[in-house]
Amino acid sequence: MKKNLVFLQPVTSENLSAVWNLKADPNLVAPNNWSLAEAYISLREAVDEDELDFAETPFAILHNETVVGFAMISLEDGEDIDAGENIYWLSRFMIDDKHQGKGYGKEAMAWLINWVKSKPHGYEVKCFYTSVVPTSDIATKLYERMGFVKTGAQIEDEDIMKLVL
Repeated sequence: MKKNLVFLQPVTSENLSAVWNLKADPNLVAPNNWSLAEAYISLREAVDEDELDFAETPFAILHNETVVGFAMISLEDGEDIDAGENIYWLSRFMIDDKHQGKGYGKEAMAWLINWVKSKPHGYEVKCFYTSVVPTSDIATKLYERMGFVKTGAQIEDEDIMKLVL
């Protein structure tokens, strides 16, 4: 059986249209156009504050050459969550409706976890956080299989999950 080749790359002018047009249940994840606008605003604010490391980083999730999903991650100061320790926050993660159930989410999450562990911004970071809609059993199970645990806290009616790196 041929192993899937799933990898992530920054959103660029070459893959923007494909990322923009991905679809998933809007009750479970924000539309990608909204997320890309948030990433742009985050970048502008980071430039103004001379803190580029803390801007949102949007990624296209690819299987071979096909864009199948989207992820957005940020380095944060964690003052509201982890006593001021720097943390990574996965603010968006989605696999397009027509590509779900093929294992791409698990492979993409493994890629993201390895990326975070590689200290891409040069900071030692101990924890990786995300949030999940409580009714999203598939997403919750994926995160749990990858080592995330529910913290018992919520943000905007979503359960916060934490992975100790």
